[in-house]
Amino acid sequence: MIRRTVFNHLLTTSLLAFGLLLVAPAARVLAEDSLTDNLACQVRKVFDERRDAVVKVRAKDQLGIRFGSGFFADPTGTIYTHAGIVMKADEVTVITPAGKELSARVLVADDRSGIAILKVDASTPSIPIGKSEDIAIATPLVLIGYPEDLAASPSFGIVGGFDRKYLGQFFSTTHIRANLPVQRGQGGAPVLNLAGEAVGILVGRIDAGAACHVLPMRAAEKVRMDLARFGQLRPGWVGVEVEDIAQPVAGSTAKVDKLDPETPAAKSGLLPGDILLKIGSTPISSVEDVIDASYFLTAGDSAGIEVMRGDEKLVIPVRPSLHPRAPGHEMQATADALQRFQLE
Repeated sequence: MIRRTVFNHLLTTSLLAFGLLLVAPAARVLAEDSLTDNLACQVRKVFDERRDAVVKVRAKDQLGIRFGSGFFADPTGTIYTHAGIVMKADEVTVITPAGKELSARVLVADDRSGIAILKVDASTPSIPIGKSEDIAIATPLVLIGYPEDLAASPSFGIVGGFDRKYLGQFFSTTHIRANLPVQRGQGGAPVLNLAGEAVGILVGRIDAGAACHVLPMRAAEKVRMDLARFGQLRPGWVGVEVEDIAQPVAGSTAKVDKLDPETPAAKSGLLPGDILLKIGSTPISSVEDVIDASYFLTAGDSAGIEVMRGDEKLVIPVRPSLHPRAPGHEMQATADALQRFQLE
Protein backbone atom coordinates (compact mmCIF):
# COMPACT_ATOMS: atom_id res chain seq x y z
CA MET A 1 0.00 0.00 0.00
CA ILE A 2 2.79 2.34 0.98
CA ARG A 3 4.74 1.43 -2.17
CA ARG A 4 1.71 2.12 -4.40
CA THR A 5 1.16 5.51 -2.72
CA VAL A 6 4.80 6.47 -3.23
CA PHE A 7 4.64 5.34 -6.86
CA ASN A 8 1.48 7.38 -7.49
CA HIS A 9 3.11 10.40 -5.90
CA LEU A 10 6.22 10.06 -8.06
CA LEU A 11 4.09 9.59 -11.17
CA THR A 12 2.04 12.69 -10.38
CA THR A 13 5.18 14.70 -9.70
CA SER A 14 6.75 13.51 -12.97
CA LEU A 15 3.64 14.39 -14.97
CA LEU A 16 3.52 17.84 -13.39
CA ALA A 17 7.18 18.40 -14.19
CA PHE A 18 6.67 17.20 -17.76
CA GLY A 19 3.66 19.48 -18.04
CA LEU A 20 5.68 22.43 -16.82
CA LEU A 21 8.33 21.68 -19.41
CA LEU A 22 5.65 21.80 -22.09
CA VAL A 23 4.07 24.97 -20.71
CA ALA A 24 7.31 26.91 -20.17
CA PRO A 25 8.14 27.43 -23.89
CA ALA A 26 4.54 28.43 -24.54
CA ALA A 27 4.72 30.93 -21.68
CA ARG A 28 7.87 32.41 -23.17
CA VAL A 29 6.19 32.74 -26.55
CA LEU A 30 3.19 34.45 -24.94
CA ALA A 31 5.52 36.83 -23.05
CA GLU A 32 7.42 37.65 -26.25
CA ASP A 33 4.18 38.21 -28.14
CA SER A 34 2.97 40.50 -25.37
CA LEU A 35 6.23 42.46 -25.46
CA THR A 36 6.01 42.79 -29.24
CA ASP A 37 2.38 43.93 -29.02
CA ASN A 38 3.25 46.52 -26.37
CA LEU A 39 6.14 47.85 -28.44
CA ALA A 40 3.97 48.02 -31.56
CA CYS A 41 1.34 49.93 -29.58
CA GLN A 42 3.95 52.42 -28.38
CA VAL A 43 5.30 53.00 -31.87
CA ARG A 44 1.78 53.40 -33.24
CA LYS A 45 0.95 55.85 -30.42
CA VAL A 46 4.01 57.98 -31.21
CA PHE A 47 3.13 57.96 -34.91
CA ASP A 48 -0.51 58.86 -34.32
CA GLU A 49 0.34 61.67 -31.91
CA ARG A 50 3.17 63.28 -33.91
CA ARG A 51 2.47 62.77 -37.62
CA ASP A 52 0.36 65.95 -37.86
CA ALA A 53 3.51 67.95 -37.05
CA VAL A 54 5.58 66.25 -39.79
CA VAL A 55 5.52 67.84 -43.25
CA LYS A 56 6.69 67.13 -46.76
CA VAL A 57 9.14 69.77 -48.03
CA ARG A 58 9.16 70.66 -51.74
CA ALA A 59 11.90 72.89 -53.15
CA LYS A 60 12.07 74.25 -56.70
CA ASP A 61 15.09 75.68 -58.47
CA GLN A 62 16.47 75.87 -62.01
CA LEU A 63 17.42 72.20 -61.90
CA GLY A 64 13.96 70.95 -60.97
CA ILE A 65 12.12 69.85 -57.84
CA ARG A 66 13.45 68.16 -54.70
CA PHE A 67 11.42 66.56 -51.94
CA GLY A 68 12.24 65.86 -48.34
CA SER A 69 10.68 65.79 -44.90
CA GLY A 70 10.62 68.18 -41.99
CA PHE A 71 8.77 68.92 -38.77
CA PHE A 72 7.37 71.80 -36.77
CA ALA A 73 9.58 72.51 -33.75
CA ASP A 74 7.25 75.07 -32.20
CA PRO A 75 3.61 76.22 -32.58
CA THR A 76 4.61 79.37 -34.51
CA GLY A 77 5.58 77.59 -37.75
CA THR A 78 9.33 76.97 -37.27
CA ILE A 79 10.43 73.92 -39.24
CA TYR A 80 13.55 71.77 -39.13
CA THR A 81 14.54 70.02 -42.35
CA HIS A 82 17.58 68.87 -44.34
CA ALA A 83 19.88 71.59 -45.69
CA GLY A 84 20.43 69.87 -49.04
CA ILE A 85 16.73 69.94 -49.89
CA VAL A 86 16.44 73.73 -49.87
CA MET A 87 19.88 74.50 -51.30
CA LYS A 88 19.58 77.56 -53.56
CA ALA A 89 15.85 77.00 -53.87
CA ASP A 90 13.79 79.66 -55.62
CA GLU A 91 10.61 78.45 -53.98
CA VAL A 92 10.01 76.28 -50.90
CA THR A 93 6.63 74.80 -49.98
CA VAL A 94 5.69 72.60 -47.06
CA ILE A 95 2.76 70.22 -47.40
CA THR A 96 0.88 69.14 -44.29
CA PRO A 97 -0.58 65.64 -43.77
CA ALA A 98 -3.98 67.11 -44.66
CA GLY A 99 -2.61 68.22 -48.03
CA LYS A 100 -2.49 71.93 -47.24
CA GLU A 101 0.37 73.76 -48.97
CA LEU A 102 2.18 76.56 -47.12
CA SER A 103 4.81 78.86 -48.58
CA ALA A 104 7.99 78.72 -46.48
CA ARG A 105 10.95 81.03 -46.00
CA VAL A 106 14.46 79.63 -45.55
CA LEU A 107 15.90 81.25 -42.44
CA VAL A 108 19.17 79.36 -42.63
CA ALA A 109 20.64 76.29 -44.32
CA ASP A 110 23.77 75.25 -42.44
CA ASP A 111 26.29 73.08 -44.24
CA ARG A 112 28.19 72.47 -41.01
CA SER A 113 25.32 70.62 -39.31
CA GLY A 114 23.42 69.60 -42.46
CA ILE A 115 20.11 71.07 -41.34
CA ALA A 116 17.95 74.00 -42.42
CA ILE A 117 15.39 76.05 -40.54
CA LEU A 118 12.27 77.23 -42.37
CA LYS A 119 9.38 79.45 -41.32
CA VAL A 120 5.71 79.53 -42.32
CA ASP A 121 3.16 82.13 -41.24
CA ALA A 122 0.74 79.89 -39.40
CA SER A 123 -0.13 78.42 -36.04
CA THR A 124 0.97 74.81 -36.17
CA PRO A 125 1.17 71.57 -34.20
CA SER A 126 4.67 70.85 -32.98
CA ILE A 127 6.90 68.08 -31.68
CA PRO A 128 8.48 68.63 -28.26
CA ILE A 129 12.27 68.65 -28.18
CA GLY A 130 13.84 65.86 -26.12
CA LYS A 131 17.30 65.49 -24.61
CA SER A 132 19.45 63.74 -27.19
CA GLU A 133 22.21 63.43 -24.60
CA ASP A 134 20.00 61.01 -22.63
CA ILE A 135 19.89 58.33 -25.32
CA ALA A 136 22.30 55.38 -25.29
CA ILE A 137 23.19 52.25 -27.25
CA ALA A 138 20.01 50.21 -27.98
CA THR A 139 17.63 53.08 -27.15
CA PRO A 140 14.47 52.53 -29.29
CA LEU A 141 13.83 55.19 -31.95
CA VAL A 142 10.92 56.08 -34.21
CA LEU A 143 11.29 58.05 -37.43
CA ILE A 144 8.37 59.73 -39.20
CA GLY A 145 8.97 60.89 -42.76
CA TYR A 146 7.66 61.00 -46.31
CA PRO A 147 9.06 58.43 -48.74
CA GLU A 148 8.83 59.73 -52.31
CA ASP A 149 5.20 60.03 -53.52
CA LEU A 150 3.90 58.33 -50.37
CA ALA A 151 2.14 59.39 -47.20
CA ALA A 152 3.91 59.92 -43.88
CA SER A 153 5.32 56.60 -42.67
CA PRO A 154 6.96 55.42 -39.46
CA SER A 155 10.21 53.48 -39.19
CA PHE A 156 11.45 51.76 -36.06
CA GLY A 157 14.95 50.89 -34.89
CA ILE A 158 17.52 51.34 -32.17
CA VAL A 159 20.66 53.37 -31.52
CA GLY A 160 23.59 51.43 -32.95
CA GLY A 161 26.40 53.79 -31.98
CA PHE A 162 27.78 57.31 -31.89
CA ASP A 163 30.09 58.32 -34.73
CA ARG A 164 32.50 61.19 -35.15
CA LYS A 165 33.41 60.26 -38.69
CA TYR A 166 32.23 58.09 -41.55
CA LEU A 167 34.23 56.79 -44.53
CA GLY A 168 37.22 58.83 -43.35
CA GLN A 169 35.34 62.13 -43.12
CA PHE A 170 34.86 63.80 -39.75
CA PHE A 171 31.47 65.20 -38.80
CA SER A 172 31.26 68.65 -37.25
CA THR A 173 29.94 66.97 -34.10
CA THR A 174 29.14 63.43 -32.97
CA HIS A 175 26.24 61.86 -34.88
CA ILE A 176 23.87 59.14 -33.74
CA ARG A 177 24.13 55.99 -35.84
CA ALA A 178 20.65 54.47 -35.92
CA ASN A 179 19.91 50.92 -37.03
CA LEU A 180 16.77 52.24 -38.62
CA PRO A 181 15.68 51.82 -42.28
CA VAL A 182 15.18 55.03 -44.27
CA GLN A 183 14.06 55.89 -47.80
CA ARG A 184 14.60 58.69 -50.28
CA GLY A 185 12.44 61.65 -49.41
CA GLN A 186 12.80 61.19 -45.65
CA GLY A 187 15.85 63.45 -45.25
CA GLY A 188 15.14 66.03 -42.55
CA ALA A 189 12.61 63.80 -40.80
CA PRO A 190 12.37 63.83 -37.00
CA VAL A 191 13.78 60.91 -35.04
CA LEU A 192 11.82 60.41 -31.82
CA ASN A 193 12.12 58.54 -28.56
CA LEU A 194 9.18 56.45 -27.32
CA ALA A 195 7.90 59.46 -25.36
CA GLY A 196 7.31 61.18 -28.70
CA GLU A 197 10.09 63.75 -28.25
CA ALA A 198 12.42 64.70 -31.09
CA VAL A 199 15.95 63.57 -30.21
CA GLY A 200 17.47 64.02 -33.66
CA ILE A 201 17.10 64.86 -37.35
CA LEU A 202 17.83 62.44 -40.19
CA VAL A 203 20.81 63.76 -42.15
CA GLY A 204 22.48 60.79 -43.83
CA ARG A 205 21.86 57.29 -45.16
CA ILE A 206 24.17 54.34 -44.60
CA ASP A 207 24.30 51.29 -46.89
CA ALA A 208 21.59 52.58 -49.25
CA GLY A 209 19.18 53.23 -46.40
CA ALA A 210 19.66 50.14 -44.23
CA ALA A 211 20.77 52.46 -41.42
CA CYS A 212 21.27 56.19 -41.02
CA HIS A 213 23.09 59.03 -39.31
CA VAL A 214 21.11 61.40 -37.15
CA LEU A 215 22.11 64.86 -35.97
CA PRO A 216 21.38 65.08 -32.22
CA MET A 217 18.79 67.69 -31.28
CA ARG A 218 21.29 69.36 -28.96
CA ALA A 219 23.39 70.17 -32.03
CA ALA A 220 20.33 71.30 -34.02
CA GLU A 221 19.16 73.54 -31.19
CA LYS A 222 22.56 75.26 -31.20
CA VAL A 223 21.74 76.42 -34.74
CA ARG A 224 18.25 77.58 -33.74
CA MET A 225 19.45 79.41 -30.62
CA ASP A 226 22.13 81.28 -32.59
CA LEU A 227 19.49 82.29 -35.08
CA ALA A 228 17.12 83.47 -32.35
CA ARG A 229 19.81 85.43 -30.50
CA PHE A 230 21.79 86.96 -33.35
CA GLY A 231 19.74 86.55 -36.52
CA GLN A 232 22.63 84.51 -37.97
CA LEU A 233 24.88 81.63 -36.99
CA ARG A 234 27.74 82.44 -34.63
CA PRO A 235 30.16 79.46 -34.63
CA GLY A 236 32.96 80.14 -32.18
CA TRP A 237 36.68 79.75 -32.83
CA VAL A 238 39.61 79.84 -30.41
CA GLY A 239 42.41 78.95 -32.84
CA VAL A 240 44.31 76.23 -31.04
CA GLU A 241 46.24 73.38 -32.66
CA VAL A 242 46.11 70.16 -30.64
CA GLU A 243 48.07 66.90 -30.81
CA ASP A 244 47.63 63.52 -29.15
CA ILE A 245 50.22 62.36 -26.65
CA ALA A 246 50.99 58.74 -25.87
CA GLN A 247 50.43 58.78 -22.11
CA PRO A 248 47.28 60.45 -20.73
CA VAL A 249 47.60 63.23 -18.18
CA ALA A 250 44.65 63.57 -15.79
CA GLY A 251 42.70 61.34 -18.20
CA SER A 252 43.43 63.34 -21.37
CA THR A 253 45.82 62.86 -24.29
CA ALA A 254 44.96 66.21 -25.95
CA LYS A 255 47.92 68.57 -25.71
CA VAL A 256 48.07 72.14 -26.98
CA ASP A 257 50.67 72.10 -29.75
CA LYS A 258 50.76 75.52 -31.44
CA LEU A 259 49.17 78.89 -30.80
CA ASP A 260 49.11 81.82 -33.19
CA PRO A 261 49.64 84.94 -31.01
CA GLU A 262 46.59 86.65 -32.55
CA THR A 263 44.11 83.89 -31.70
CA PRO A 264 41.63 84.05 -28.80
CA ALA A 265 43.34 80.99 -27.26
CA ALA A 266 46.75 82.70 -27.13
CA LYS A 267 45.30 85.97 -25.87
CA SER A 268 43.48 84.14 -23.08
CA GLY A 269 46.72 82.79 -21.63
CA LEU A 270 46.61 79.25 -22.97
CA LEU A 271 50.14 77.89 -23.54
CA PRO A 272 51.72 75.20 -25.71
CA GLY A 273 52.08 72.05 -23.61
CA ASP A 274 48.82 72.58 -21.71
CA ILE A 275 46.73 69.40 -21.48
CA LEU A 276 43.09 70.07 -22.32
CA LEU A 277 40.61 68.62 -19.81
CA LYS A 278 37.42 70.49 -20.64
CA ILE A 279 36.24 73.11 -23.14
CA GLY A 280 33.04 74.79 -22.03
CA SER A 281 30.86 71.98 -20.70
CA THR A 282 32.48 69.28 -22.86
CA PRO A 283 35.03 66.97 -21.19
CA ILE A 284 38.17 66.32 -23.23
CA SER A 285 39.98 62.99 -23.23
CA SER A 286 41.39 62.97 -26.79
CA VAL A 287 41.93 65.25 -29.77
CA GLU A 288 38.64 64.13 -31.31
CA ASP A 289 36.75 65.51 -28.30
CA VAL A 290 37.95 68.97 -29.26
CA ILE A 291 35.84 68.77 -32.45
CA ASP A 292 32.68 68.20 -30.42
CA ALA A 293 33.57 70.95 -27.96
CA SER A 294 34.31 73.44 -30.73
CA TYR A 295 30.91 72.89 -32.34
CA PHE A 296 29.14 74.24 -29.26
CA LEU A 297 31.27 77.37 -28.84
CA THR A 298 29.53 80.65 -29.66
CA ALA A 299 31.43 83.68 -30.88
CA GLY A 300 31.39 86.38 -28.22
CA ASP A 301 30.25 84.10 -25.38
CA SER A 302 32.91 83.48 -22.76
CA ALA A 303 33.85 79.84 -22.17
CA GLY A 304 36.13 78.23 -19.63
CA ILE A 305 38.96 75.98 -20.81
CA GLU A 306 40.18 73.61 -18.10
CA VAL A 307 43.79 72.50 -18.48
CA MET A 308 46.50 70.67 -16.63
CA ARG A 309 49.71 72.73 -16.63
CA GLY A 310 52.44 70.75 -14.98
CA ASP A 311 50.98 69.67 -11.65
CA GLU A 312 48.42 72.48 -11.56
CA LYS A 313 44.83 72.37 -12.80
CA LEU A 314 43.66 75.71 -14.20
CA VAL A 315 40.46 77.12 -15.69
CA ILE A 316 41.26 79.75 -18.30
CA PRO A 317 38.43 81.99 -19.54
CA VAL A 318 38.44 82.54 -23.31
CA ARG A 319 36.11 84.54 -25.54
CA PRO A 320 35.85 82.81 -28.94
CA SER A 321 35.83 84.94 -32.05
CA LEU A 322 33.71 84.31 -35.13
CA HIS A 323 34.94 81.26 -37.00
CA PRO A 324 36.86 82.08 -40.21
CA ARG A 325 34.25 80.02 -42.13
CA ALA A 326 31.33 81.90 -40.57
CA PRO A 327 30.32 83.86 -43.71
CA GLY A 328 29.64 80.52 -45.45
CA HIS A 329 27.32 79.53 -42.64
CA GLU A 330 25.06 82.51 -43.26
CA MET A 331 24.52 81.31 -46.84
CA GLN A 332 22.71 78.31 -48.12
CA ALA A 333 24.22 74.83 -48.16
CA THR A 334 26.89 74.01 -50.70
CA ALA A 335 26.86 71.28 -53.31
CA ASP A 336 29.30 69.37 -51.10
CA ALA A 337 26.68 69.25 -48.36
CA LEU A 338 24.13 67.85 -50.78
CA GLN A 339 26.51 65.10 -51.88
CA ARG A 340 27.49 64.32 -48.30
CA PHE A 341 24.00 63.77 -46.98
CA GLN A 342 22.43 62.31 -50.13
CA LEU A 343 18.86 62.53 -48.96
CA GLU A 344 17.36 65.14 -51.27
